Amino acid sequence: MMKRAIFIAALCCMVTALLIGCKGSGGKSGENYPLTVTIFTQGNRQQPASNHKMYKYLKDKLNVTIKWDILVGEVAQKRGVMIAGGDYPDMMEINETAFIEAGALIPLEDLIEKHAPNIKEHFKDVWDKLKWEDGHIYYLINYGILHGRDQNPDYWGSALWVQKEVLKDAGYPKVVTMDQYFDLLVNYARKYPTINGQSTIPFTILTYDWRAFCLWNPPNFLAGYPNEGNGTVDPVTHEYKNFFTQDMSKRWFRKLNELNSQGHIDRSAFTDNYDQYIAKLASGRILGIHDQRWQFQDGDNSLRDQGHYTRTMAPLPVVFDASIRPRYRDRPIPNIGRGIGISIKAKDPVRIIRFLNDFMNEEIQRTMEWGIQGEDWQYNSSGVPYRTAEQRANWQNEAWQQQNRALSVRDCFPKFEGTFSDGYPADLNFFYPEREAIVREEDRELWAAYGVTSYPELLDKDPPPNSLWFPTWSMPNPPDGSEAQIALQRCEQTMKKMLPQMILARTADFDRLWTEYVNEMNSNGIARYETYMQQQLNRRIQEWSR
Repeated sequence: MMKRAIFIAALCCMVTALLIGCKGSGGKSGENYPLTVTIFTQGNRQQPASNHKMYKYLKDKLNVTIKWDILVGEVAQKRGVMIAGGDYPDMMEINETAFIEAGALIPLEDLIEKHAPNIKEHFKDVWDKLKWEDGHIYYLINYGILHGRDQNPDYWGSALWVQKEVLKDAGYPKVVTMDQYFDLLVNYARKYPTINGQSTIPFTILTYDWRAFCLWNPPNFLAGYPNEGNGTVDPVTHEYKNFFTQDMSKRWFRKLNELNSQGHIDRSAFTDNYDQYIAKLASGRILGIHDQRWQFQDGDNSLRDQGHYTRTMAPLPVVFDASIRPRYRDRPIPNIGRGIGISIKAKDPVRIIRFLNDFMNEEIQRTMEWGIQGEDWQYNSSGVPYRTAEQRANWQNEAWQQQNRALSVRDCFPKFEGTFSDGYPADLNFFYPEREAIVREEDRELWAAYGVTSYPELLDKDPPPNSLWFPTWSMPNPPDGSEAQIALQRCEQTMKKMLPQMILARTADFDRLWTEYVNEMNSNGIARYETYMQQQLNRRIQEWSR
């Protein structure tokens, strides 16, 4: 009897120890144990204040503390140092292939299958599209997964943009062609040579670092092609061609050369860095740009917060000739080329994937997108969500946003877009009563003048379906050190050097410089890059046709 009692007691101790051990190693009852996760970000992020309410919310709800490894200096240099030393934080923001090729990220599909049903559900319609060539999923894309309806009244993509004040002053004219667009800017600058005590600048160009796509991308859209990145795809033959050396680009840069000779191009654009570009936009004296709104929104937000809202930008679907249909606006697409992954140096990948799974819970997502209930929004007596005038003003204020929203988290992590299960939009600003309450009269007036109800409609009321492969810019970049990668790198260097030279040159020298530019691009091996992209395009069409 004594031996049996001792055996039973020992067995009980063993079971208890096993249960405790399971809890400590991430068993069901221990999933929420404390986690501090470090994340490398390639964006312009800020470390949150110690009392930041949204990071405190994540700590209280999910028991997770986030620390950002913020980029200082050049992305490529930082990435190279990390890869060379094999020293990585727990998680890394991804927008290229180098970390994958270096073996710096762990596969996620098994972890998701075992521990992350919310993530699997969120990505179920694009699951196979997330897989790398070896069949593994190395990162989770951060946006473009639409649930329900797209209710976004804002346009964030590429366009030729113009100050709203310029359109109003001209009586909201119909602007279709490139020549009409520049005539609009030049006429306003002649009428108002200074704005806020500074010289008016009709047109500037962002040419700094990787953001220099603003310099060479416009011809693609002016010719009526959708945003495929560095090239165009024939819809019938599926032939991929770069547009850098095509006649469409020659036509665009000849126009810029002509405008520069007349003093209408911002000459310092070719030496300004990104911060100087944003500061110049925030001064209100830039009339027109080509860009994507997510990249220049800080300048617009600054003008808004200064009380100069009419100096913010409106997008226009400008093309070379009136016979061309604009293809600026796309239907929502998953952003396959960018997301967040878990590094091989992560101390607890299971706990991290469980955190991401909990993060995709609808309650958490609503709070991340709407704010704290009772503080940033509330329900009325009928159970309908709303914001007060003060809450709406906060939500429109850039400084308040930085201090009260976890913007870096929502930019890097997967998130809900479209509609929650109760039918309300993922962004409360898109809820029609709230949208109507915050729409400014300047926008109502502009929309009414053009017969639209939003800025996306101003670009295209009903964009055509996306092609099967769209977009090619989300395909993997050429591997570092490959012939295609070296060719693209050399071509980008040539474009950054020679395109400004062509814009600033005497008009009589333009044709000679263009010929030299095309020859150098060919010598750089642009054809090798085209061959690589054609192979990637063919593979995507084959895989996504299944």
